[in-house]
Amino acid sequence: MKLDAWDKNILTLLQRNNRLSQREIAEQVNLSPSAVNRRIAALEEAGIIKGNISLIDAGKVGRPVTIVVQVVIENERFNLLEEARQRFVSCPQVQQVYYVTGDFDFLLVLNVRDMAEYETLTRELFFSSGNIKSFKTIVVMQNAKQEMRVLIE
Repeated sequence: MKLDAWDKNILTLLQRNNRLSQREIAEQVNLSPSAVNRRIAALEEAGIIKGNISLIDAGKVGRPVTIVVQVVIENERFNLLEEARQRFVSCPQVQQVYYVTGDFDFLLVLNVRDMAEYETLTRELFFSSGNIKSFKTIVVMQNAKQEMRVLIE
């Protein structure tokens, strides 16, 4: 799907506030509400809009510790990589999973109650697998920016 200026404006508005009504969006982009509705539906159908979420303050819901983990895989055969990826993706404390190039294979972002919970997770995610060569834990001291906006040009 090729994005035109209206699509880009709609996406920019939705990223700032996904609770805007279609009427409010229509007023801001100079389209009818029904045209906005059709465009949003097309953006969803094309997989450009993947979902609508609220950004939650993890500390205020009892999960104040954010941890970034660099994981090195022992054997990079496809089925073993997929097994590790699936283990990471299915863990509810893991917020983001990236398969990356460089000195490590996966970059994970986790959100936990405390270090005791993280220690338990290390056993489940890393030590119980025979295919994790090593992992490096980075504890976030301050979250200076957390958003999921994509620059739309």
